[in-house]
Amino acid sequence: MTRHLALTVLAGAALLGGCSAAEDVASDAASAATSQAKESALRELRGSICPLVADNDLSEADRATLGSAIDLAQGLGVESELLTAAEDIADSDGTPPESAVAQLAAECR
Repeated sequence: MTRHLALTVLAGAALLGGCSAAEDVASDAASAATSQAKESALRELRGSICPLVADNDLSEADRATLGSAIDLAQGLGVESELLTAAEDIADSDGTPPESAVAQLAAECR
């Protein structure tokens, strides 16, 4: 009986070890996916913002597009100087602050 119990305990430990490894793999995959999503959102943000700021004249539609890109990036936890400057521009009345435009120009290069 003791031998059977020992085998059962060893089998249970092996299963738990396998579960831990599976959890590590799942966690690593989730982390990689989150990182890729953030990078993608930042590329999208850059692709949305840089052309808009090129002429320094933002229409209402431009600010709406910018706002959508900002919301996506924030939802994914993106942190970037590009995002901060974009928010300043999106919150403007159509004439963006020169400091935000300068920051974006530097980020868009």
